[in-house]
Amino acid sequence: MQKPLKALVATAAIVVAACSSPATTTPSGNTASQSTETVAPPTTAPENIFDSAYAPAAGTKGGQILIGDWQEANQFNPFYSGQVTEANVNSAVWASLVVPTSDYKYLPDLAAEPATTANGDVKVPGDNGDAMTVTWKLKADLKWSDGQALTCDDFKYTWSWNMDPANTGLFGGTVGYDSITGVDCPDPTTIVYHYKEIYEAYYVLGTPLPKHYFEPIPMADQVKGKGMQPADMPKVPTSGAFKFQSVTSGQELRLVRNDQYKGFKSNQPANLDTLIWHWYGDADAMIAGFAAGEVDFATDLQDSDIPKLEQQGLKDNIAAAPALLYEFLRPNWAAGPGDAASNVGGCSRNPAVSDRGTGCPMSDPAMRQAVSYAIDKNEINTKLLGGTAQVANTNIAPQAWYFSDQTPATFDPAKANQILDAAGWVKGSDGIRSKNGLRAKIELCTTTRQVRLDTEALVSSWLKDVGIESVVNGVSPSDIFVEYNDGTKDTPCALSHSNFDLAEHAFSSSLDPNSSYSTYYSTLTEPKGGNDASVNDPDLDKALDTVKGSVDFSVIKDAMATFQKIYVDKTVEIPLYYRKNVDLVSSKLGNYFQNPTSAGPTWNAVDWYVKG
Repeated sequence: MQKPLKALVATAAIVVAACSSPATTTPSGNTASQSTETVAPPTTAPENIFDSAYAPAAGTKGGQILIGDWQEANQFNPFYSGQVTEANVNSAVWASLVVPTSDYKYLPDLAAEPATTANGDVKVPGDNGDAMTVTWKLKADLKWSDGQALTCDDFKYTWSWNMDPANTGLFGGTVGYDSITGVDCPDPTTIVYHYKEIYEAYYVLGTPLPKHYFEPIPMADQVKGKGMQPADMPKVPTSGAFKFQSVTSGQELRLVRNDQYKGFKSNQPANLDTLIWHWYGDADAMIAGFAAGEVDFATDLQDSDIPKLEQQGLKDNIAAAPALLYEFLRPNWAAGPGDAASNVGGCSRNPAVSDRGTGCPMSDPAMRQAVSYAIDKNEINTKLLGGTAQVANTNIAPQAWYFSDQTPATFDPAKANQILDAAGWVKGSDGIRSKNGLRAKIELCTTTRQVRLDTEALVSSWLKDVGIESVVNGVSPSDIFVEYNDGTKDTPCALSHSNFDLAEHAFSSSLDPNSSYSTYYSTLTEPKGGNDASVNDPDLDKALDTVKGSVDFSVIKDAMATFQKIYVDKTVEIPLYYRKNVDLVSSKLGNYFQNPTSAGPTWNAVDWYVKG
């Protein structure tokens, strides 16, 4: 899966639906270039995260770029979006205080300059009893796309909007915003945040909503999508390089230049007149569309596609670079039966596994650990990915400064059997295990991309070898990644409603180490956060609290090392391989720089231009 706008909206991992949704990569600049090398992790934390060397060309004005994606963006409120395709759209239309760059740094966007402890804008302890006080100065004369002034009041409204008890389904929950006790606006361009506790990721709470547009809409209606339906989008004021022109469900999305926005590097409006997304519904159809010249840019591909692209004569168009992105198997920790009011908790409600008895097999730690030993990651890489991927040891990509390498579970079916035997999972005459009347039968959820279905077929065979029966269910990305407010307890494989046992997808993370907080913290299950797998471990919570509550890089790095050790030791998930960002780029697209974060390839769409 894979996403974010969330890199700036909140520190949550984005679900990467690309298949097969958390250092410095070489930006591909104006031309596509293939890169499959493994990048070594930095040995120390960055001394200055705001000193990006990003330097786009001046570019020419006018023209359009057509973008292809195999999955459709349906959610355009950046605080509800969870898929990479939605994050890509949102990066082009919503601006933030700072923007994550292609070289793993940040640049001021709506902010006049970064707020740091060095310049006195971040005070720890803060003023008047605050644990921390953060002051941001906005650029002068900011405006929404409809010409209304963009001011501190919009940021203050966004804080209260996030904290409204009636607001459900926020992708990252209220993490960060719930650390703020108040927001002052001494003048239109000054924002003062008062924190009750130190919050490490203060600089990514920076995407404002237009108060004048949203405030008249009751929150009860907003969570049902009022004001953000396809027909509404041309009226929605945006803060970024583009604004909505039209949304035609199932076909295309059109954006036009927002002349009110000035680029974070150029201080000029976007070069392009128009950005147009075409939705293909299938990756192979999208690749064929790019080869036929239907689109200038095709995104959301992965390592497994590279050999096929080369065979089709597209080698010179491939842009592939390491990213903060990993493919994994996500076990559902929930024991059930689930909460009837919120329709979350519990596990798969697929009728195909209803004959297993009462309970959730993956809620047993022994079952999760056994699965990790039953999976042959190397065979997945060599057989399905052509050996192009790097097998994953943890959920943090090696390029992140807070990466800590771990010793993962190796392929060892004998050990998997020993673990299940010791935990009381007994094999029956058919070779399938049971425990206390519950049959070891699970649903394997994923998307419809062939490489994922092929992966799940391998996983299913390996699980059967150790006594676990499985049913593979490949569903639409709009089902498995459905936003909480739009799904139900019976939406097939819906992660947000806990309707799964073991799901394969991917996560794309923020540059910020706190991106794991809302995904794994025990209390942040839907609709309060993104812990869709109901992970619940006190030691994990303690490590995440340390990260969240510190502004000391060394403390944060140590806490993230602890987090990653627990992640592996307690089989929070089963990481399969680290993924690259893989795109197809036409020679006509200028200033294309790959971004390794969940901000996506459109992070600098303001600087894109059509080459002559």
